[in-house]
Amino acid sequence: NDKAVQRQLGVNMPFQSCNLILNKAFTVDFMRNYHQLIPPMLAAGIEVLVYAGDQDFICNWLGNEKWTLALDWSQKDKFNAADKTPFVLTGKEAGAKAGKEVGELRSVENFHFLRVYQAGHMVPMDQPEAALGMLNALLDGAFLKPPSAQLVV
Repeated sequence: NDKAVQRQLGVNMPFQSCNLILNKAFTVDFMRNYHQLIPPMLAAGIEVLVYAGDQDFICNWLGNEKWTLALDWSQKDKFNAADKTPFVLTGKEAGAKAGKEVGELRSVENFHFLRVYQAGHMVPMDQPEAALGMLNALLDGAFLKPPSAQLVV
């Protein structure tokens, strides 16, 4: 909530981790099951990333992993059989976490599940470098590239 940072970001209000008024406006979507929309997205070639912090007690990673494994889609068997691989941060934005394992990833084609270590319900708040790294990797298509071919900037 530093004034200089607010000016640089072009905002004129303090940061709040949860704005309850805004949160209430989304209650129309609250606790609805949208998993049935994912198979057509996967079939259309859209990259889908499901992630969860391993310390999230609201949407725990075990439950999220379980529904990704149960999801009925064309590559379900391959996804369920896929090995989990370490998710290691690279690139300058990783800072002191460059080269560190920050999660565990399961990927097949364009469907990815990432368990983020030492993160709760708000992964970007708890592990900002890991959150930026996973977003960069998703946008770069790096989840299925061998680690030496991954470039996250």
